[in-house]
Amino acid sequence: MKIIRPFTGTGAVFFPVGKPPMGTCEFATSECLKECYTNETSKDNGIENFDEEIRISESDKEYIYDAFINWDIEELIKEILFEMDGLQTNILHWFGSGDCQTKDIERISCIITRLKNVGVTQMGFTRNRTLWERNKEILALTINHESEMTDPNAIYAMPDFVNCTSVMCSPKYQVMGGYCGPIICSDRDRENRHLDHYINCKICNRLKLACFDRR
Repeated sequence: MKIIRPFTGTGAVFFPVGKPPMGTCEFATSECLKECYTNETSKDNGIENFDEEIRISESDKEYIYDAFINWDIEELIKEILFEMDGLQTNILHWFGSGDCQTKDIERISCIITRLKNVGVTQMGFTRNRTLWERNKEILALTINHESEMTDPNAIYAMPDFVNCTSVMCSPKYQVMGGYCGPIICSDRDRENRHLDHYINCKICNRLKLACFDRR
């Protein structure tokens, strides 16, 4: 079974959804858990329109999580690189679903560092502030209000549950291409118009938009 799955031009890490011990979303809000587009039981967020790559079973997510937490680290890194090569992507997307629990911070941070050392581009979203503090250069901290933005040099994400997007923001500047979603994202052009298009993180990386707009 593959431990890296294709997602918006990246190889993504999908962990179990929900609060521990069944899921990995330790810091999720009640609204987040209810509206999450990866939640198979959600009826109101248009999940039937999402690509098949999103429909990863909870048992598969449990297998993936076990691999990341319990496999030998060298074998894990080797498998990640092998699968990303097969997907023809150089971007690893952390937490296509789920998140990092407190007990896993050291392990996940170690994996991030090892992948960074071999040249893998990484990005992702987390509500785990400690994990984010250690990896601000690649992760966006998911927050509920602009008042929670404390670091002018970091990227934040505020969920827009109505449109199933994350609004990328910074306390220092207006993030270019600021609306990330699992299917559609919306980039702002120089006239501040919103341009909707199918999401592809490779393009955002090349153009330094959204998650990759760090100044």
